[in-house]
Amino acid sequence: MLIGILFSISVLPAQPEGDLEAFGFIDIKTDSMNVPFFIDGFYVGTHPMAAPVPVLPGFHEVSYIPPDIQHEKIRENLSEGIKRVYVAENDTLDVFLFYDHYLAQIETMEKELKIQNYVGISLVGVLLYVVLSIF
Repeated sequence: MLIGILFSISVLPAQPEGDLEAFGFIDIKTDSMNVPFFIDGFYVGTHPMAAPVPVLPGFHEVSYIPPDIQHEKIRENLSEGIKRVYVAENDTLDVFLFYDHYLAQIETMEKELKIQNYVGISLVGVLLYVVLSIF
């Protein structure tokens, strides 16, 4: 009997059902398996998702791009991997992200940006050397 009382106390509902009506839901899908998903920069799971993700009503950014990759040029070129959506209260929004080869593009673009930065810094260094050599 004591075990039954302890068990009934430990099994309390996490949230009353009425509280879930204050949320909206995002159901994320993609064209590849095991793709990590992020909502507003927070990891929420991988494809396929077991259930839609509850969110507060309002605007949200849904993507598969990790929050540590935030360079503006990369984000502009991957418009199919980042969606800015509005979720209404007590509504489920379906979001489809095209993944296929975009992650490889991200890595390539990061390398290109690093090379551009190195070349730019080198050119500035050479220019300073030439200017200082003349005077």
